[in-house]
Amino acid sequence: MNQGTKVFQVSSIQGIELRAKLDQANWEFRPLQYALFQARRDGVVVSCYESGKLVIQGKHLEGWELEFLPVGLEAKPTNKKEEVEKTPSNKDESAQLPTVSLGSDEAGKGDTFGGLYVCAVSLTEENVELLRSAGVGDSKTIADRRIKTLAPWLKETVPFHQRSLSAATYNKEHAKHGSNVNRLLTQMHVDCLEALAKNTGQENAVVDRFGANMPVTKEVKQRKLPLKIYEIPKAESHLAVAAASILARDAFLESMKEMGEHWAVDFPLGSGTPIPSAMKQFIKIHGVSAVGQVAKVHFRNVQTLIEDFQP
Repeated sequence: MNQGTKVFQVSSIQGIELRAKLDQANWEFRPLQYALFQARRDGVVVSCYESGKLVIQGKHLEGWELEFLPVGLEAKPTNKKEEVEKTPSNKDESAQLPTVSLGSDEAGKGDTFGGLYVCAVSLTEENVELLRSAGVGDSKTIADRRIKTLAPWLKETVPFHQRSLSAATYNKEHAKHGSNVNRLLTQMHVDCLEALAKNTGQENAVVDRFGANMPVTKEVKQRKLPLKIYEIPKAESHLAVAAASILARDAFLESMKEMGEHWAVDFPLGSGTPIPSAMKQFIKIHGVSAVGQVAKVHFRNVQTLIEDFQP
């Protein structure tokens, strides 16, 4: 199915209600200029603009509409003459970024099963063209089988540092960080960047802006690290961040494979429709008490499924 786009007009109340529904379903929110919010999950991007225009992009949009769209809304017709409201580009910000730098990214944040994986990569003048010619890009645009090919090559080609949290460790760390995933993520990003900066001597670092208050920049200043942070939306367009996203994704995929073999359950990726059946199968085999070993227990869908099995 091809990538699709649908546009709706929503009231401010409908926009607030939609955001709440997406938040409860563990969608990943990102700051977006001129927008009330932008949320992403399972290949679908939802952008709600201050103008009241709601833009949905991705595959399987019919399923998204059935689950989340406010009742009574109809898609606005679009054609070549009518310009759909675009996500503001970070082209100007990207143009100012240093080509040679550190870059970090994460994997597993929005997945019900599995933990959280952050990787930082060092990009130098010597390997910029090499990575470009190899087709290194945002892991979200690269098939997982290609990720498994690129990752070993990247590990031999670029300096990197990685932090890995299994599902069980993630649940403990999430609680320690005030049950706030962005606080935990900030610590992991800065840990990786700090370690790699010490090994490489690089001072510039590019990272995705996953919090409106520039959390990575604040943490770097608090630790008094000699790093200049470029915290931008859609940072995966930067080559160092793209390479980091591939290594983080590879680590997550490998952990999911090992977890499946250990527990004898086929754990699906993401947080979509295959999750309930897999969770029910797991609980029937291993019991409710073991859920924290394989899943992010603060996710609402996990809590709901656990409640269904309570006596």
